[in-house]
Amino acid sequence: MNSGRAEQIINSKENITVYYKNTPVYLKAVNHTTHKVTVKNLNNDKDFVVHAKTLNENYGLES
Repeated sequence: MNSGRAEQIINSKENITVYYKNTPVYLKAVNHTTHKVTVKNLNNDKDFVVHAKTLNENYGLES
């Protein structure tokens, strides 16, 4: 995923499932300069920052 797509998902009215290492996450914010995305792990409610390239919309795909 790229930071532009992450921004689209954040601004979408639809509920789009996104995964980080096969873990469902909620996208909270995007830094377009660094291409980093602040996410919330939906399994444990912890926030962390990852590179947009490491996120995907399909379970089972590793970036």
